[in-house]
Amino acid sequence: MGAAVWEWPIFIDLWAAGVAGGAYFAAFVIDRLTGRKHKLAVQIATWAGIPLVLVGVLLLVLDLGNQLWAWHLFVAFHPGSPMSLGSWILTIWCIASVGLVALWFVEMFEPGEQPSDLFAQVASWLRPLVPATEILTWIVFVLSVLMITYTGVLLSSTRMPLWSTALLPALFVSSAIFTGTSLIRLILAVLGDDVAAELGKAILILAVVQAVALVAFLLTVPAGLLLAGPVSAWFWIGVVLIGLMAPLALELWALRSRVTRLLGPVSSLCVLVGGLALRAVLVIGGQM
Repeated sequence: MGAAVWEWPIFIDLWAAGVAGGAYFAAFVIDRLTGRKHKLAVQIATWAGIPLVLVGVLLLVLDLGNQLWAWHLFVAFHPGSPMSLGSWILTIWCIASVGLVALWFVEMFEPGEQPSDLFAQVASWLRPLVPATEILTWIVFVLSVLMITYTGVLLSSTRMPLWSTALLPALFVSSAIFTGTSLIRLILAVLGDDVAAELGKAILILAVVQAVALVAFLLTVPAGLLLAGPVSAWFWIGVVLIGLMAPLALELWALRSRVTRLLGPVSSLCVLVGGLALRAVLVIGGQM
């Protein structure tokens, strides 16, 4: 067994970026498909995604060790390097999302309202940029697609047997949308929004998609390490039991009993834990 090159900061970074990108992707699609009725979900995804991406960037810098190289990673763009490309995607996504939050902030003030304090004054300065809100939401959406894709490409670009398959990015994309949707559902449930219950069916469908993606991935790699190797306990308990079986059971129970106030949040938490476990076993297991 060789010494691990990528440790816990990397799989947490991949998880955080995946959840943030997946949440915005899911919220944006839901909002567009329902005739722009779920702007709150898009706002929640943006607000929750910013700290997640910032944590991911911080962990990426810490994992590099050499701070001078870390700084170089964020100022020198190397399109052929998945690490460099991912760093820039994370950074630009965060900047664009902060800009989006700033424009939403302007909407809290009436156009003709006389600036009475610092916040109102800032809002008046930013108001001419409000027409760019729609363009910025699309920019963040495109960056979210790139972000959830990058998390899988980063690993699949190596020659490690467990990672060198085109199905790894597909697995990570499905997991990102699965965990991102669960995060939105969890926050909406805490806020008491009725939309949280409606997302239960989406979570159920995404759980099936995630299970199919996982099985397809296992059929294309030397899966013995995950199924019966050193990380098998984490795989079966964290990924399969907590991340897939528990949400499936809880969502089916919620559909039959119509009790979603508690079951929904618990299911969402299980999905988030399972998404983290998936990245942990793949990052750690791939280096064994």
